Amino acid sequence: MKLKQIYYGWLIELTPLPTGYLFNCWMPGEKTGFSDRQIYPTFVQALMAGKRRADLETVSLSLIHFLNQSYKLCNLSLPEYQALEKSVFDFVKQASRTDMDMPDTSTLKQANQILCFYKNTTSQIQIARISNFSNNKFEQVVFPGEQVLFEASPEAELEIHMGDTTGTVLANKILCSNLKVL
Repeated sequence: MKLKQIYYGWLIELTPLPTGYLFNCWMPGEKTGFSDRQIYPTFVQALMAGKRRADLETVSLSLIHFLNQSYKLCNLSLPEYQALEKSVFDFVKQASRTDMDMPDTSTLKQANQILCFYKNTTSQIQIARISNFSNNKFEQVVFPGEQVLFEASPEAELEIHMGDTTGTVLANKILCSNLKVL
C-alpha cells in the first residue's frame, strides 16, 4: 500500500518495498514528478528525503520564475541570466545528492515502532508533539485538514497543542497505539 502525504503543495508518495521505502514527489494535477530512486530503510528517512527534495524543487522553481520575470528589469545581460540560471540548477543538483541535513533516524528501526496517522480536523493550526518518550523525537506544525504520518512507540502519546491569546494550550493527548496505520 502506497502512503501519501501533502507537503506545502507537493504530493509525496512513499512506496513500501521489501528492503525499505522509496519516495516520489509531484504537484497534484501535474504529469511529471521526481525521485532520487534510493531505497531508504525507514519510512521517516524516505519522508524526510522527499520533503527535502520538494523544498529544493520549490526553491529552484521560485528562483527561476523570479529570473524569468525580472532579468530585463534588473538590466541583466543574457550571459548573466544564463549563469544565474545554471547556478540555481547546479545547486539543486548538488544538494539533491547530499544527505548532510538528513537527521539520524537509526533509532527508529526498533522492533516496537509503529506507523501512525493523524489528521487535523479543526480549523486551527496545531502543533503535534511526542514528549513522553526520549527516543521518539517528533514535533510538527499541522495545518487545518493536513494529514501526518510518523513512526513512534505504541506507548508514546501524541500531544496536540493549539494556540490561544496567551500562547499554546495542550488540547488533546492521544496514545500512538490508537493512531496505528492498519
